[in-house]
Amino acid sequence: MQDTYLGALNSAVLPAEQDRILTLFHRVQNARADTNDIPPEAVRDIARHLNLSVAEVYGVLSFYHLFSVSPRGKYVIRLCDSLSCRVAGSIDIYAHLSRLLGVKRGETTADGLFTLEIVNCLGSCDTAPNMMVNDTLVGNLTVSSLDDYIAMLRKEASDEKA
Repeated sequence: MQDTYLGALNSAVLPAEQDRILTLFHRVQNARADTNDIPPEAVRDIARHLNLSVAEVYGVLSFYHLFSVSPRGKYVIRLCDSLSCRVAGSIDIYAHLSRLLGVKRGETTADGLFTLEIVNCLGSCDTAPNMMVNDTLVGNLTVSSLDDYIAMLRKEASDEKA
């Protein structure tokens, strides 16, 4: 395995057991925070490490929507599209978010900061409408709170570059 993906990988750190595949996916994707993806070479390395075929690894990888084989933004925004969120205004939130970022569902902003995804449910109906940004749930969304949150993320990214 390449150090840029998983760090040192040996049986003492992470045994070559097939039930570790999701852990490996998380490690790769977390190590690639700027692109939030799992590249083909990492898939091949995982397959080799777990003694699986590349097709088997891709089969598991493609089942879970939290993982991606395509580069995504630093901040992956997953907007909930459940009935509760729709009733609470998620369609208006999507329209505003799409205009604010200049992207549609499944697209990444030109600066590579944001990817917008739509998901079926985030499991927090009592705080609808919701979105998840990377691993952080953001509930009770309004157009105003959305503007503030996106501005905060842009500032955070700018501060990291400085």
